[in-house]
Amino acid sequence: MDVQARLRQCNQAVQRWEEVVTACRLRRCEAWEHFQFSQRVQARRRQARRVRCVRNLQILWERLPGRRWWVYPRSSDWWDNFVMRIWGEEKWLENFRMSRSTFDWLVDALRDVLQRQRTEMCAPVSVERRVAVALWWMASTMSYQTVAHQFGLARSTVAGIVVEVTRAITEALLDRVVYLRDPDKVSAG
Repeated sequence: MDVQARLRQCNQAVQRWEEVVTACRLRRCEAWEHFQFSQRVQARRRQARRVRCVRNLQILWERLPGRRWWVYPRSSDWWDNFVMRIWGEEKWLENFRMSRSTFDWLVDALRDVLQRQRTEMCAPVSVERRVAVALWWMASTMSYQTVAHQFGLARSTVAGIVVEVTRAITEALLDRVVYLRDPDKVSAG
């Protein structure tokens, strides 16, 4: 074989190689474009699936029997309108075992400890009502349920209020109100 034939063969081999490389590049580009396109299609499908799921959840949520109220509605008319406005000193002494002025002093003394913050869900029980619930329960032989019905609260709320007010009275007022002159003499009897 002569040199020219060899050169032609080499040129043909180089051309074939370039064609193969170009074809590979084209295939790679096509493959990359196809991969990107399939990724976009999959992302759209995922988004459409999410939208369908959210829509279905909204439909199910609307069909569920929801809560009619967050807190069971109770009436506090007895406390708000009757006790606070109509009762005189005799009724306060008879039922709370203290005068109205002593009650007001106790409420003011415990306000910092018993005051609760207002939330989005419901308004807190006022300090006056908290102290009145605890005093009413302590002064009578009534159950939590009866006190709850009178003050328009739940039984568990009344139980918690009695514990909180008792603890507040003990911690905030015990040292200010109860004085022992001679502890040895008192303990000796």
